[in-house]
Amino acid sequence: MNHLAIVDDDFVLLNFLKELFEAKGLHVSAFEDPVQALPAIKEIEPDVVLADVLMPEMNGFDFCRALRSDKAFTRTPIFLMSAKHSIGELSKSMMAGADDYFIKPFQTDDIYTQMLQTYTKKNNPIVIKPSDG
Repeated sequence: MNHLAIVDDDFVLLNFLKELFEAKGLHVSAFEDPVQALPAIKEIEPDVVLADVLMPEMNGFDFCRALRSDKAFTRTPIFLMSAKHSIGELSKSMMAGADDYFIKPFQTDDIYTQMLQTYTKKNNPIVIKPSDG
């Protein structure tokens, strides 16, 4: 995992996360506007996407669905984050195609670990070969 795209309309949090993940050695593309981010992210094809749920113009669920509708993003881990923590929000994120849902405030090391594990799992699938009998 080398390239992370982050989409969040909260400028302070966006820059905090950008600096944090860059310090871990990742190349980070940061976007405040999900509508503008969508074509840019489709063009750069990052390894992982992290997006806020509550954003103007386009919420994180619609953003996630839009990415998942592109064949290039079927294996890309997409994570949503929000201050809302309910079964309904979690369910909406999974139905939108997100790999996981992080509740703010969160432990940044936990998010990094989860993103890395999901990226590894999705990009190194286990192949089960039939036995010879």
